[in-house]
Amino acid sequence: MFEADVPRHKIGYLSPLSIIDNSAYEWYRLAPPGYMAVMIPIGLSEFSARDVDRVFGPIDSILDQLMGRGIELTLQAGTPLATLMGVDAHDRLLAHIEKRTGKPATSTTMGVVRSAKAMGLKNVALVNKWSVPMNKVLAEFFARDGISVCGASTKELAPADFVKIETGDHIRLCYELSKQALRENPDCDGLYIGGGTWLSEPVTRHLEKETGKTIICNQTAQIWDIMHILNDWKPIPGHNKLLAKP
Repeated sequence: MFEADVPRHKIGYLSPLSIIDNSAYEWYRLAPPGYMAVMIPIGLSEFSARDVDRVFGPIDSILDQLMGRGIELTLQAGTPLATLMGVDAHDRLLAHIEKRTGKPATSTTMGVVRSAKAMGLKNVALVNKWSVPMNKVLAEFFARDGISVCGASTKELAPADFVKIETGDHIRLCYELSKQALRENPDCDGLYIGGGTWLSEPVTRHLEKETGKTIICNQTAQIWDIMHILNDWKPIPGHNKLLAKP
């Protein structure tokens, strides 16, 4: 008699940082009923290739824990990890996850690029708290699907710094950087707001109403991507353009 209350889909969610707050809040605010995120923090403490190697050292043990909870797909969350390891290492990691679990694997980065392509974007501007080299690698991911990056509006911060920012201040920073990106890149046909530590989906809604352009963010892209991989896509109205797309 409790069938309606049991999760329909359990998603293994490799959360990049040690603290999980805004990403979990947005997941359960946006995901359809029945989608559970089984979150494990992998504890990235700095934006460096060395720290990425450290946190993914025990990946098999982490994956075994997720499989013990009955997940049916693994999400490598957090675009910075993909940009720090590079395109080839990212692809090898997803292949390893799939081999270890026997289940599909995806990443925030893949979800972002796929969703931007599905929305017909060709020339995007970036908004995030990452470095120039990290955004250069991010542009390589977009380029694989024929999407150009025309510019970036950033405020480079270390994880230890931006996790201390209050939620309200963080969302305002997200909006201000996004407006700056649109001013500086008037020819872009959309924005990608990167980062899961700020609440970005409300910013996408406001900017889409103000500009008419498509605004992609991590959480909506992840949910869109996962639902398509599971062949369970249904539009989710009331949020941004991507989730409302038929």
